[in-house]
Amino acid sequence: MDTSEDSTRTLDKSLRRSQRKHAELLAKVERTSARLERRTAKLHTLESRIADLERRLSEPRRKHADQQQEDAGLLRARLVFNPSSGRGGEDGGELLAELIGALRAHGIEPVVEVKTSGKAARNIARSAVDEGDELIIVAAGDGTIGEVAAELIGTSTTIGIVPIGTMNNVARSLGVPLTIDDACALIGMGTTRHIDVGRVISANGPTPSEVFLECAGVGLSSVLAAAGQSVEKHRWSHLPHLLKRFSEERPNPMQVQIDDVTLEVHTHMVTVSNSPLVGNNLLVAPDGLMDDGLLDVQVYDGLGEAELARHFASTSSGKPLDLPIYRARRVCIRSETPIAVNADVSIGRPRRVIEIEAIPRAVSMIVGNGMALRVPVAAVPRIEALAPAPPPHLNGTDEAVVKDANAGR
Repeated sequence: MDTSEDSTRTLDKSLRRSQRKHAELLAKVERTSARLERRTAKLHTLESRIADLERRLSEPRRKHADQQQEDAGLLRARLVFNPSSGRGGEDGGELLAELIGALRAHGIEPVVEVKTSGKAARNIARSAVDEGDELIIVAAGDGTIGEVAAELIGTSTTIGIVPIGTMNNVARSLGVPLTIDDACALIGMGTTRHIDVGRVISANGPTPSEVFLECAGVGLSSVLAAAGQSVEKHRWSHLPHLLKRFSEERPNPMQVQIDDVTLEVHTHMVTVSNSPLVGNNLLVAPDGLMDDGLLDVQVYDGLGEAELARHFASTSSGKPLDLPIYRARRVCIRSETPIAVNADVSIGRPRRVIEIEAIPRAVSMIVGNGMALRVPVAAVPRIEALAPAPPPHLNGTDEAVVKDANAGR
């Protein structure tokens, strides 16, 4: 028999086998997809039921708030309150009273801890884990949420968010309502998802300051992160130095390894995003997800200062330039000269090799109908915020509020 005929028959048999395997695998995928859709529909139905039950429980609590004594049926939870973030800076005592009232209405008895520094926030989070707390609530901005999250990686303690910061990128991405009562209602529902975090790996091993929820970056990214933080915190004296660094920054040749793909680029910066929103609510990764185990990488190859400025101006209006976005679990950036690196607003020392990785399903968070979720919570509460007057003992300084709120515990 002709060897060419043998070869053709062998190839034909191989093709037929592969086609049969393809059909079998496709059938399994379709069955799995249908099963996933059914289970997702059941999950949404259950979450709608939870939202209804939570609302029906909160209404009588709200009506009798002035008569309410400490309720043993309420869930105890640590409340990390930052009196200097966003709305907190207006009137910390009054805001804390509103928070406590809203949480009690939604079934939570808060044990108040005031954040005085990043270290204090991390210590509170570690203490919550050590004592087996189910829930820790963060009433603050993105920075404090990130500090607490860094200490809860791989633990069973869940984070609830009341966004009172300036930008609230994490809350916006995860669909947490921006009003206090609605955010507390969502916490009362307790609808959790497991959220990824990113981390910058240092030679001495990862540290909490190198964990990020929003974005890490190298080069000009660290200058922009520092400048944004200075504007947000009104540290105007820092800006001249940062603007000088911005004008002096030059593009570097870099090797960017994105999982198994290596790019040779000439760029001012590389950003590695966990969240779709960063900075001043910039939509840098429109399709970015915080629960897919991947980071979104942009290299800005060949873009000069003017083009970068145009890109971020367009991004701030929700219409970023059409730049490629790569997705990866791990990114390694190499440069001949040391380059600065940031993890969110934490600025690390310059180095020649920078490794950044995703930690999938790292932290349990209570979430809503967020654009950064593969399976968002459809039944997000939209409750009119009723603001009953705080009881007399909740007026005064933050210290007095905390002391009275925690009395008897």
